[in-house]
Amino acid sequence: MALSEELPIFRAGYDLLENCIDLAKDLPKMLRYSVGGRMIDTNLQLLTEIYRANLQDDKNAALTELLVCHRTLKMLLRVVYREKVISSGRYADLLKLLDSIGRQATAWKNKSVNKEKTE
Repeated sequence: MALSEELPIFRAGYDLLENCIDLAKDLPKMLRYSVGGRMIDTNLQLLTEIYRANLQDDKNAALTELLVCHRTLKMLLRVVYREKVISSGRYADLLKLLDSIGRQATAWKNKSVNKEKTE
């Protein structure tokens, strides 16, 4: 088992967290604490679920929660983009990170489910 910090999904999640922290600083006061704080909290939860999935034999619950965090972050970023707080380029960069996380989490979950079926 690899260390969680060495996994590509963790590195992408950590990069996303750094971007969310920077983004929250730039949000208008009305959105900074509600949307910005929620983005940071959700991203921290996403990283926590990566840790959990990496440590547990039954990964399904952690990976399902990870995917819920992924969808929540996607929705929050869409809100920020539609409020014209971030540029389309920055939004696209953040979506690339999110897409990478989503693909890796889905593949990890599918592998875990297939492993359980064969056992």
